[in-house]
Amino acid sequence: MLDQKVVADMDERIQKFRDVALALSEGRHGVEIEVGERDELAHLGEALRVLARSMQATAERSAVLADITQKINQGLMIEDVLDQVYEAFFELIPYDRIGFALLDEGKRVVRAHWARTEAKEIRLPLGYQAPLAGSSLEKVMETGQPRILNDLEAYLEDNPRSESTRLIVEEGMRSSLT
Repeated sequence: MLDQKVVADMDERIQKFRDVALALSEGRHGVEIEVGERDELAHLGEALRVLARSMQATAERSAVLADITQKINQGLMIEDVLDQVYEAFFELIPYDRIGFALLDEGKRVVRAHWARTEAKEIRLPLGYQAPLAGSSLEKVMETGQPRILNDLEAYLEDNPRSESTRLIVEEGMRSSLT
């Protein structure tokens, strides 16, 4: 049988954990959580700590995305929007280059419309165009799945006719997300 002090301490922690759960539900993620003695109840306190940190990180990412959305909505020209994306998304996904291409009306040709890079020189120039047919972009569009290349140099060895890959490798890019 548990003594009175142990029961009182457990009841106090349960009340504190309840208060923490309510604070989290109200969006107050920076709450302090004292777990007390190392027992089963302490595991609940630790789980609440993990949940609070996760909710805080999610709230911070959501705030960044809301800020990005607001800035994008303010942009009147596509270039303004893309500049905002380049500046703002870096906090979420670090990168060295972003490019934006458009398809011609017949969806046969891809044309580079905009790019920003940390490279000294943009080698894949604005206006660069290539046929969509047979390109890796065509597969991305067909499947709706992103293409992630962790080693552009190896990809270029396997696809030596990919002029666009050669050009961005010359810029110093080593991986790609399309």
